[in-house]
Amino acid sequence: GRVTSLRVSEAVMKGAILALLALVAVEAIYRVPMHKIELDRSAHKPKAIAEYLKQKYIKGYKVDELIYEEGLSDFGNAQYYGDITIGTPGQKFKALFDTGSSNLWMPCKGCPTSDIACLTHNKYDLGKSSTGTKTDIPFEIQYGTGSMTGYVVDDVVCFGNDKSGYCTDKTQGFACAMAEPGMTFVAARFDGILGMAWDSISVDGLSQPMDQIWADKDNCPEAIFAFWLNRNLNGDLVSTNGGEMTLCGTDPKHYKGEIAWEPLTAKDYWRINLGEVKVAGVSYAKGPTSAIVDTGTSLLTGPTDIIEKIQAAIGGREIGNTGEFMVNCHKMDSMPNITFNLGGQDFELTPQDYILKETNAGVSECISGFMGMDVPAPAGPLWILGDVFIGKFYSVFDHGNERVGFAIAA
Repeated sequence: GRVTSLRVSEAVMKGAILALLALVAVEAIYRVPMHKIELDRSAHKPKAIAEYLKQKYIKGYKVDELIYEEGLSDFGNAQYYGDITIGTPGQKFKALFDTGSSNLWMPCKGCPTSDIACLTHNKYDLGKSSTGTKTDIPFEIQYGTGSMTGYVVDDVVCFGNDKSGYCTDKTQGFACAMAEPGMTFVAARFDGILGMAWDSISVDGLSQPMDQIWADKDNCPEAIFAFWLNRNLNGDLVSTNGGEMTLCGTDPKHYKGEIAWEPLTAKDYWRINLGEVKVAGVSYAKGPTSAIVDTGTSLLTGPTDIIEKIQAAIGGREIGNTGEFMVNCHKMDSMPNITFNLGGQDFELTPQDYILKETNAGVSECISGFMGMDVPAPAGPLWILGDVFIGKFYSVFDHGNERVGFAIAA
């Protein structure tokens, strides 16, 4: 009898240790709450957005000024943003968490009064930070037909909140924006951008705040960040509980089953291979095709010939020659599910996932979340998995093991 009781207590002990380890694992992660926004139809102009995306992903691409409309980059509908602080004491900013770029920038005090985007957003004040230093390094990023210019400042950057936050232990180079292009960021609901792709595409070769976090193995055992978007919102235009970004680990509360992993094919963007794409079980694209996972883009883009077939399959009709496809809101129940194979697993989007719905004065309009965009070789053909795709799934960006993972969100 004693042997059995010893075994039982051993098992209980083991269980307790495992439970404790699981608790420690979850507690080693840092949580950054995210804000969620509703679709802004005025910012949804696919052809203009495509020009911006081509510039982002095709080296040396010259924007077609006739198609690109100032102020219509996709930022009006970007879903992934939350609070960070810069400086000592901390100055608070809303940052777009953008896995499709690699620089941190914020508007700066002293920008000219003609710069409307700067005037309407929070500005970093170097004079109010005891840890900030200005450098002589100039900074410039192209956005559409204009560019954001400024200079590099070194200061401490913090994520999360008092309960679960993380600050860089050394100062961090970021861009202090003195001029933002035209109308691009005027309507943005965030102040600036935190680029989370790889350092190889960073302007001025600046490393990212994340690099300091990953290097701190004692406080950050896993070089991972993950996103969970809260899809159960009650029609608030801007919701504070839009979801959560975790740093240094995943949160098992927010996903079901296993994470399906897809290795990176290059360390520039979060670039992976996409497998077969099926509409109602019928193959539309065999794969593997290059795909970039981009939280800074609201749509799901792919080669035009395939996307046009998908638009036809869902009953989409193009509005003029805009690249924007409308569908009949009343027919959503009969539209097909569309699956994307990643990491050997099929991830399914239902019409509720891929149709963007906007209701004004009781009238609903339903817009396809797919967009055709042709990227020539060697960068293309290319799919961009934006928020339409990522938002449905728990998405994990594993810096340490150079891979991206998706799981069913819980």
